[in-house]
Amino acid sequence: MTKDQQTWRKEYKKDSSGAPPPAPTLAAPKKPAEPKKKKQPLAGLPIFEYQDRGFKWVVENHTKESVIKEASSDGILTIDINDAKEQVYIYNCVGVTVKINKKFKSLILDKCTNCNVVYDTLISSAEMVNCKKIQLQVLGVCPVFTIDKTNNVLIWLSKESISVSTFTTSLSSEMNVSFPDGDDQKELPIPEQFVHKLGDKLTLSSEVSDLYH
Repeated sequence: MTKDQQTWRKEYKKDSSGAPPPAPTLAAPKKPAEPKKKKQPLAGLPIFEYQDRGFKWVVENHTKESVIKEASSDGILTIDINDAKEQVYIYNCVGVTVKINKKFKSLILDKCTNCNVVYDTLISSAEMVNCKKIQLQVLGVCPVFTIDKTNNVLIWLSKESISVSTFTTSLSSEMNVSFPDGDDQKELPIPEQFVHKLGDKLTLSSEVSDLYH
């Protein structure tokens, strides 16, 4: 085969003007498709009511804005207890402050974020589950605090509640308790880390980590 018969050479032959053939153009790269944004599910209608059947106050799906709009101009939900058997259940609230007056049976915060609750005396317990950034302030006495799957908790105890209150915690972190110490206010972390050991009789003992000493 002669050089004139080699077809690939024709692509590089100069035209009559002597200029080389134009360089092949490259197609512009395609932009990657933007991921579709998932629609956030509706939180549900805000609820603030007393239910006679269960002796229960229900506070659900509230934000600070919804409280100001629907319930209170100062942004605080106030509950006036009429009977010590009444309970308070706060669910799926964000940025809400609740003030509970008089003695009542129990308090539950479920799936709440950045909420504050101020209350007098509890007969049973205050429970927090699946929450973040919660502050509880006890003006009277609260015998039991239960903290489950909750992060960033600060509990303010009254002087009367210091010797009475107990704390049960599980799967939680950043927990602190604050209480009056003379004329000052003292704050201590609630331990998250423990040391477990098997004893001579194959029993398991647990102690608070040295990090809290």
